[in-house]
Amino acid sequence: MSGSPRFPAGFAVQAMQPADVEAVLVVQAQAYAGFDLLEDAGFFLNRIELSPRTCWIARGDGELLGYLVSYPWTLGEPPQLNVPLRALPAGAHSWFLHDCAVAPAASGRGVGRALVSAGLRHASASGLACATLVSLGPARSYWAALGFEPVATDAGLLDGYGTDACYMRRLLSAER
Repeated sequence: MSGSPRFPAGFAVQAMQPADVEAVLVVQAQAYAGFDLLEDAGFFLNRIELSPRTCWIARGDGELLGYLVSYPWTLGEPPQLNVPLRALPAGAHSWFLHDCAVAPAASGRGVGRALVSAGLRHASASGLACATLVSLGPARSYWAALGFEPVATDAGLLDGYGTDACYMRRLLSAER
């Protein structure tokens, strides 16, 4: 992250480490209760290995409050869930926000927004042109409030993300 970002009182955003994965899995299970979309420890370790500077956690009061897994990626081609990657694409122009989840106990504290803001600043500073994500149906209005808009993509690429999944994009320009 560039600059000195300010976060709401009570937590700090920091790089995700392999030792954090067990707590990340707990937050993931809580945040996605009722969805059949859970990714395993190997997925998180794979993304930390490939892109350690774009995977973050929010920690407060000694607990993991939320996490963000993201990485440079190919525009219009969201990766499959829970599938390890051999490498990141060369010359990627997009920042793919793969997963952002907040523990229910931390809901409403600004954890998700702080994680996304940190990621947007990093992506912009890295020269990426846009940010993309696949929103689950219930989260679409959340992402829209953060400036993401639905864009067309091959519906087959969203298989595995659940019904009502939507590919979304936000153009990046000097995020602060």
